[in-house]
Amino acid sequence: MRPVALLTHTGDVRMTERDGVVRVDIHVHSSASPDCGVEPAQVAARCRSLGLSPVFLTDHDTIEGARWLRRQRSGRVVVGQEVTTTDGEVIGLFLDGPVPAGLSADEAVRRIKAQGGLVYLQHPYDTRRRALREVAIERLAPHIDIVEVHNGRSGDEANRRADDLCAILGVPAGAGSDAHTVGEIGSVYVEVREFEGPRDFLAKLREATIVRGPRRWRLRMEARLTPALRRR
Repeated sequence: MRPVALLTHTGDVRMTERDGVVRVDIHVHSSASPDCGVEPAQVAARCRSLGLSPVFLTDHDTIEGARWLRRQRSGRVVVGQEVTTTDGEVIGLFLDGPVPAGLSADEAVRRIKAQGGLVYLQHPYDTRRRALREVAIERLAPHIDIVEVHNGRSGDEANRRADDLCAILGVPAGAGSDAHTVGEIGSVYVEVREFEGPRDFLAKLREATIVRGPRRWRLRMEARLTPALRRR
């Protein structure tokens, strides 16, 4: 099956590597999370093999895996955290420090923003997960930067409702595999123009393309071809 490209709400045509585009899987876990056995180094190696860069690591209630990757100079790394709050879970991206678990969603969001980070609302309608409660979403709507419209572990209906919420809030759409195993990494990813920092990423995400269901051999082949294309 060929990859299915989900265009952004702007309807832009899918971009190519030669346009200065990177591929990112925004929601990935490592063994720094208690429910994942994949070492951060394995995550980085898998992302490299699939041409996914930078690595977005969003472990549960810790940023130690992402910090370790940075210390190892394992390529570009975006530090994220899936924060457990009293109102459900929310992700902070582009963090400098961890956000304590057990805070209210309001306080967790305040601490993400205080670092210059982005608030990423993941799997908001997946009833099997600790999604942020709807009352909290309504309360925090002005502070949500990105809505995850496709989560690799969520069902079609949950993802459809998330896409509707994204349109209502008028924020950029994001997507991630929510990988807890090596094989899940890259099951959905975003093609976005090269970016520098959180504000640039947020702006360029509005023109990005979400791709789901890619075959891994195709990603690996394209990752190997990319340097040759850039030289040309």
